[in-house]
Amino acid sequence: MRHIDLRGSAIYVNILASCLGLGIRCATPSPETMALTDGTTHLTYAALHDRIVQEVAVLRRDGLGPGSLVPLPVQERTIATVVSLLAILAAGAAFTPVPAGTDGDAVVRRIASDPSAWPPHLAPDAAPAYVLTTSGSTGAAKHTVVTREGLRGVFGGLHAQLRGLLPPGARWTQLHPLTFGYSICEVLGSLAFGGTLTLVEREEPVTLTALSRVLTDEPGPHVVCLTPSELSVLISAEHAPLPSHLLLSGEPAHRAPLRELFARAGTTPPVVVNTYAATETSGQVTTDLVTADRLDAVFAGYVGRPLPGVEVLLRGPDGGPVPAGDTATEGEIEVRGATVSGGYLDDAAHREKFLAAGPVRAFRTGDRGRWAADAGLVVTGRAERRVKLAGRWTALDEIERSLTEDGLAAEAVAAVEEYAVDGASAGRLLVAIVPAGADRAELAVRVRRRVLRLLGGPVTVRTVLCEEIPRTTHGKTDLAALRQAPQPTATGAGIADTVMRVWGELLGTGFPADVNLFECGVDSLGVVAAAIRLTEALGRKVTPTFLFDHPRITLQIEALSASSHQDASARPPADPPRADQTPTQVPVRQAGPRGSAADRRRAARLSDGAPALPARAEGVTQ
Repeated sequence: MRHIDLRGSAIYVNILASCLGLGIRCATPSPETMALTDGTTHLTYAALHDRIVQEVAVLRRDGLGPGSLVPLPVQERTIATVVSLLAILAAGAAFTPVPAGTDGDAVVRRIASDPSAWPPHLAPDAAPAYVLTTSGSTGAAKHTVVTREGLRGVFGGLHAQLRGLLPPGARWTQLHPLTFGYSICEVLGSLAFGGTLTLVEREEPVTLTALSRVLTDEPGPHVVCLTPSELSVLISAEHAPLPSHLLLSGEPAHRAPLRELFARAGTTPPVVVNTYAATETSGQVTTDLVTADRLDAVFAGYVGRPLPGVEVLLRGPDGGPVPAGDTATEGEIEVRGATVSGGYLDDAAHREKFLAAGPVRAFRTGDRGRWAADAGLVVTGRAERRVKLAGRWTALDEIERSLTEDGLAAEAVAAVEEYAVDGASAGRLLVAIVPAGADRAELAVRVRRRVLRLLGGPVTVRTVLCEEIPRTTHGKTDLAALRQAPQPTATGAGIADTVMRVWGELLGTGFPADVNLFECGVDSLGVVAAAIRLTEALGRKVTPTFLFDHPRITLQIEALSASSHQDASARPPADPPRADQTPTQVPVRQAGPRGSAADRRRAARLSDGAPALPARAEGVTQ
């Protein structure tokens, strides 16, 4: 299985030819070139080739080859693990990463023990390369069969499209778990460009301290593959070094602090390539060179042009293709060609997303997109991230972009939650999550107003400030952890604390207690939910009518305190609340009149769906 190139008197080792049958002549390194290192152990291309040959012999002696599925333990990312991965491919078999503490899924174990157990819908000539479980970040996790043909198409296409941007012989970093498809881009990408793959420690939680150390101590140029969320972590360190070459994938680019990246780089900006990718398409579908003067288009979802041999279609509302010249119509993104994976192991899931278009495979991504004027692709969001809020369909990615586009927030995450009334779902609550700044109260108010202005109508919004956006083990935003993050709320048992706690649980932060709640976006279903929760918390009846009549938290506290059996008059008057105070900071006033007639009319009009009024000038800019 020795693959070498003879160029005059020089000999060049081609690992990708050995593993996938992919020959990329101009990137083939010499045998003495460093191929793989963990900082302590170093393998040249010749030594790596010899190690692969030795392991292939063992695999074949054990009867493993084409059609076999070999479990690959990935408790640790080591040189031995990477060598085993490449040896399995070189033997013609497929691997499946087995995470620490597990023995793999039952379906995968069955195929590993019996090669005839591959599902019948998998094409006989599919030639699997690996089976990877999708992350589940966009739905239920699925076992995807990536083929050797698909990998040849992706890495041959990446080399053809990026060989003028990514230098041969660069130091590539390998940072991601081998259970994440992006790790395959690191391993095979380094080989495709004749680079040196450097295994980098991955901290939990992710700090990228080890990556910063490699960028500082090891000679470049460096090619670093990061998710946009991981780039935010790297940039957050004040003096962190910047990679000379950066590949982005795994998340929308608007989650990456690209403006800050280019500002810090000054006159020597890094080469930044944004990619659109999916496990089901064997990896990258499109690439785009990102420059400082094109960030508006990138943040709006532009992801560039497809790799050579990859076809992208947009399926319009009628199911037909959207013409490339039509830049207004959105459609579902469909990827066709040899890079489309063999499909899912589960037959029902496979038939829902994978299509047979004659001899060509096709995959319905579930993403929405439109064509750019230059015939490139603009990804506008996933179908499940398009929700109906304030009476119109809204892309959650659009809300995230709006909160970060001018630096209002360094990062932003938008999500939707169902909220219950009497145990049943009553409506949808928009959750806007940003990292806390120096002035938490002002930031929360501005975030809320920005969201409401974008939506153009009332919707109950919970604003959440967190110290940092949590990441999954794959480096993406961890929505589950964000929803569980505790928020500061009043903890006392008095009426004021209870009222503030109930509204805080519903709205988070950023709603000054002396402002009409309906100017903060509360809709009629939010009023009903708050009334029920207040009734339960106070042990006394609170009706939606009462909240409409008292649309300010301070008025609610005054009225509830005055009507209680407690002697409110025994307490000394408190200072009036300031506009920049959050609900947990606002003191209780003495009993006073209910909301003015203008307040009540405004509350009714806003909660019934009238357009939101312009935000009042309270010293807080939008």
